Amino acid sequence: MKNKIQKFSKGDFQLIRPDVIFDETNLVLIIGEGEVYRGSFTMRANNEGRIRGLVYSSSFRVHFKDQGFEGNPARVEFTYDGRGLRPGHVEEGKFTVVCTGGEFELAFTAIIENPYVMTTYGKVQSTDDFRKLAIKDFSEAGRLFRSKEFYEILKYENERTFYLYDNMRKWSLGEQAMEEFMVGIKQKECIFLTLQGEGMLFEDLTESTKGTLTLMKNTWGYMPIHIETVGDFIRVSRPEISTEDFVGNAHEIEYVVRAEKLHGGRNYGALKFVTPYETLTYEVEVLQNQEYDEDHRMPELLLAQIIKEYVGYVAGRVTLEHWVDSAVEKMVALRKLDPLNEVYQLMLGNIYLLGGKTEEAKWILENYNYNRFAIGKDPLTNCYYLYLTAKIRGDVNYEERVLDEVGKTYMRHQDSWWLLYMILNLDNRYKNPYKRLEVLEQQFEYGIHAVMFYLEAYLCYQEKPTLLKKLGTFEIQVLNFATKYRMMTKELALYISNFASQQKKYSDNLFRILERIYKMYEEPMILNTICTLLIKGNKTAKKYFSWYQKAVDSDLKIAQLYEYYMMTIDEDSAHGPLPKSLVLYFMHGNALDYKKAAYLYASLVTHEEQAGDLYLNYREQMVAFTWEQLAKRHITESLRTLYKRFCREDEMTAERMEAMRDICYSYEVRTKVRGMKCVLVIEKDGSVRQRIPYDTKNGAIIYLYDKESRIVWESVEGRHYTDSIPYETKRLFYEPRFVDMCRKYAASTGFWNQEPEKEKPDYEKIQAKGIDSFEDKDVFLVCSRRIREENYTEDDFLSYLAFEMFRRGQYDKVTLTYLAEYYCGAIGDMKRLWKVLKQYGVPSYKVSERIITQMVFSETLYEEEHIFEDYYLSDNVYFRLKQAYLAYVTREYIVYGRSLEKCVFEIIANECDQKEDLPDVCKIALLKYYSDKEYTGELEDVLHQVLREMCEKQLVFPYYMNYKEEWLREVQLYNKVMAAYRCKPGGKVRLYYKMKQKDREELGYRAEAMMPVYENLYVKQFVLYNDESVNYYFQESGNGEMITTDKKTLKTDKERVFAGKYQMLNAMTDMDSDAERSKAMLEFEEEEQMADQIFKIY
Repeated sequence: MKNKIQKFSKGDFQLIRPDVIFDETNLVLIIGEGEVYRGSFTMRANNEGRIRGLVYSSSFRVHFKDQGFEGNPARVEFTYDGRGLRPGHVEEGKFTVVCTGGEFELAFTAIIENPYVMTTYGKVQSTDDFRKLAIKDFSEAGRLFRSKEFYEILKYENERTFYLYDNMRKWSLGEQAMEEFMVGIKQKECIFLTLQGEGMLFEDLTESTKGTLTLMKNTWGYMPIHIETVGDFIRVSRPEISTEDFVGNAHEIEYVVRAEKLHGGRNYGALKFVTPYETLTYEVEVLQNQEYDEDHRMPELLLAQIIKEYVGYVAGRVTLEHWVDSAVEKMVALRKLDPLNEVYQLMLGNIYLLGGKTEEAKWILENYNYNRFAIGKDPLTNCYYLYLTAKIRGDVNYEERVLDEVGKTYMRHQDSWWLLYMILNLDNRYKNPYKRLEVLEQQFEYGIHAVMFYLEAYLCYQEKPTLLKKLGTFEIQVLNFATKYRMMTKELALYISNFASQQKKYSDNLFRILERIYKMYEEPMILNTICTLLIKGNKTAKKYFSWYQKAVDSDLKIAQLYEYYMMTIDEDSAHGPLPKSLVLYFMHGNALDYKKAAYLYASLVTHEEQAGDLYLNYREQMVAFTWEQLAKRHITESLRTLYKRFCREDEMTAERMEAMRDICYSYEVRTKVRGMKCVLVIEKDGSVRQRIPYDTKNGAIIYLYDKESRIVWESVEGRHYTDSIPYETKRLFYEPRFVDMCRKYAASTGFWNQEPEKEKPDYEKIQAKGIDSFEDKDVFLVCSRRIREENYTEDDFLSYLAFEMFRRGQYDKVTLTYLAEYYCGAIGDMKRLWKVLKQYGVPSYKVSERIITQMVFSETLYEEEHIFEDYYLSDNVYFRLKQAYLAYVTREYIVYGRSLEKCVFEIIANECDQKEDLPDVCKIALLKYYSDKEYTGELEDVLHQVLREMCEKQLVFPYYMNYKEEWLREVQLYNKVMAAYRCKPGGKVRLYYKMKQKDREELGYRAEAMMPVYENLYVKQFVLYNDESVNYYFQESGNGEMITTDKKTLKTDKERVFAGKYQMLNAMTDMDSDAERSKAMLEFEEEEQMADQIFKIY
């Protein structure tokens, strides 16, 4: 370093600056617990230069074998003392290399190695290593997952990861638990399945057939899969599989479609793949005898339409003529489908008979082939024929004979509703509705559900409503039929409503009947019965609200009506104030649950103006209710309104403040994944203090006080899931006013921040545990006190400690004085220290000297002028360093065009004035700087002397021409013009020029090899007369390229006033007269002779 500075001080810059390259720029030091690490790094130069320099470290734990180094390559050996550091400790630091090639920084990371386990695939000492092992061998990873060694490894992971495992080991350590752990710590994504295709269609199977489908997974890992079959015609051999059965990411599933279990038509089935996270469905459809399936239901549909339209006729919605025409058309279609069906023929005759078309009915029956004794003849069909003939003839005796025949047949077939129907219409005893209804009810015991059966029963009630004396299954079915087909008369509707109001129990069927009746006849009595029935059934679902609302709006007096109004109201969709009658009803107390009571009070608060005096009457109970709910940690949108209105800071006790904090951090969590039993929260400290039952309808409410808290789901099977379960969280109450209130309370009492007090440091503890184990302000106090106790004696660790505190903004005059005396490091760090030293008035010349020395040595100078000025003005200036610095920066100013502060040139001028020895480049720079600036009289003498000196040494540059005329005449520059050029380092320059006098110009360019005036600066001087000019250009060669400049022209300065011989010769060139020119030449010759006689050369 000293040799380089000495050469620079003499203006010698011929040293080769090495182009330094490092083998590594980011060192990672893996250190065993309690070990001292030995390492090194190497640098080399691309060119021929040798590398010399020093190295510093940002860590006091780093020690160098030799702080200085030299060579190409150059190797720096060091040690890192890891003793006393716990596994997992990481220190980020840097090496600062100051060398002849510049200043460089090498980052290093020192890591105290965690415990590890050797496996088949190498070392595992982190969750990342564990993930790599699990990818390669899931079984071996599972064994490690269940081991005590894995627990020890995780102690040095982040706390959130460790606490998750610490809790999971209490629940389960199986394959599924390992999968959830990996997903929870973001080491893998959750496994999801996909199916290749949505389903399969089979047609007309004659024997059992095997099918296959491919199940795909998205990633590695473990997941159980349960296969369910929908449809007894599908069978799988293995209902339980897992992702371990997959080959790669695919698994082929085989299933069998059993032909013996198929029916005609469409057979729908499916395979369901049930995982803990989702259910995939693969549909299987089999079409068997499709053609039959499309036709066999048509007769049934046509018959149903005929009967439905007949009911419409009885209800009065369709004319008889219209029904007959439609029914005949459908019967014709039926007979085409089955021409041999005798029942269809008889039914057509029955339709004509009902429609009053007796002749057509007769014709149909005359064409019927009746033979009661025919083999295989259906007796019911025969009875049907006899019944129709009896109705057509109208003969009483014949009707009695037919009734006798039908009656005998009915005794053998008592479950036949159709035979009973014939008897009812033939026997006059059953014209009495009571008798008719009695026998119909008996027939109902046979499970009769025919439309015509219910129609006959209803017509009995319609004729005589008082027959309805109970609401059994039979009566409910009949009334359900009547309301479904809108056949109910108003008289019967009111009778049913009155009768239903006397029922002691709720019935869904009765409610549906009343609901349909009310749509037909909106009578208050019916509405009253409906609401009374709903209240008896304790119906509180939102869908029943409209009934209670209608009752309240109709001002009906029903017990508990207002309670059920509140229980069923939809708070999200309701708008406007509650009915006044309801508010008056609850004014003196209520038994509503807290959610509905809160809604009642919130409505009053929201619509305070409309409520008027009612609000004041309610206020006391609303305030009491609000505090009560706060204590219970309840929160709803309505309670949010009440808390904002009635919770005041001056009324908040410690218990209330704690409750408010819980509410401010309450969240509602929901998931669409089925089978979840409860939600657990692993707190920041690893404890599980919340285990909240999960309700599919309402979700669960938990408290998340910290972003480090983790949500874990527990299923009904007892499994635990982390981030694999998709869920939504909704913050229930976030009001900045209350959050700030809680924070202020915590700050004033320390109530929720009762962290253990940090250990107070001393010098030895800081050395052992490191700075980060203690508060910065405490470490700083120890550092400052230690410096005073040791009387400012140099110590490596103390120097490190003082600067680290300075870097963190902790310093005083004691630590600054200590650093000013001893600290040496990176240029940037020392410059920051110098600025603070100046601000605090602490002597800084030693730091200034170190900065300038390091900058000059490494040739890394920037924004250092005032630092050098500070150093120069001190009384401890090393003259070689001073000269080296001034020479280096002025060379950059002259050669490379660097800008410099004025203070540098003032220092150079002062040195010249004091006759100090300075390299010529400093003086050239001084002349250049002041060539276009004003200067004082004192400085004028210095500049004049420097100009004479530089001209004597032939170090002449164009900017000298800006100085005074008499100075230029003295140095014989006044009558000259100059061409200057700056080339690249190592280049060669040639000047091409030609003279021009008036209109005469040289034919070709003269070439002249140039010699530099200084380094890469070239100057050519010309003496020109008024009528002369020079055209020129430069050509530079080097590094295999040629650069040619643009052509330029030099002329004399027309504004300059010349004198002496040069002026006389210039004047002769301008004379037009030969006589005048001859006279001037004689005078010039006389002056030359006189000068030779007066001035003798010795």
